[in-house]
Parts: sequence; structure tokens; C-alpha cells
Amino acid sequence: MHYSAAIANGSIAAANVPPMVGVSIEWDHGSTEKSRAAAREMMSAYGIVYPPALTSRHTERSAIDMTISGVKNKKVKNAARTEILIKTDRDLHAVGATYGVKKLLSDPPHWSDNGS
Repeated sequence: MHYSAAIANGSIAAANVPPMVGVSIEWDHGSTEKSRAAAREMMSAYGIVYPPALTSRHTERSAIDMTISGVKNKKVKNAARTEILIKTDRDLHAVGATYGVKKLLSDPPHWSDNGS
């Protein structure tokens, strides 16, 4: 995902993408235009909004992207097993924090162990 964004935005040429163990993607499609078009297509297919980092909280297995819906005006239990009525996103974020999962407000689907 990292290199699809890098190729699409022109920060690396497809021919210069280093090989990675377990990744068998053909980045170079014979021309800059074709390679960038394929990279943009990959970004679109995976719904990439923010250019992914090569190493990140996700690759460290300390973050997840998830969208939570349908919980407003419902009760959920926090880590202390207390039922909390979810009226706002902040209420949900507070419940998540009791489980050690913190919301990064600047990135809508991102949650992690430290909020970054």
C-alpha cells in the first residue's frame, strides 16, 4: 500500500521500488504513466485516503482502522463493566480508552494503543 501511494504521487519511480519478501507486485508497467495509473487504481480499490507509512502503528500491530456505527443511544460496557450510554463520539472514545484503545481524532477510522 505504501508504494502504491508513493508511485501514484510521483515520489518514487515504479522501477525503483525495492523488493520485499512476500510481496509479489509488479509495480513497473513499462511507462511512468501506466505505472502511476495502476498505482492510483490500487489506491482506489483499497480505499486508501492517507498515504500509508511503510512502518506504522498498524505494521507494529498496535493500531487498527475501523468505523463504528449504530451505537448512539445504546449502552455499552466499559472495562470496569459499567454500562455507559453512548450519546456522542466522545462517549465511545472514552469507553475505548478504558480498554486501552485510543482514538486519533485527525484520522476518522484510526484507533491505537497510544492515540497516534
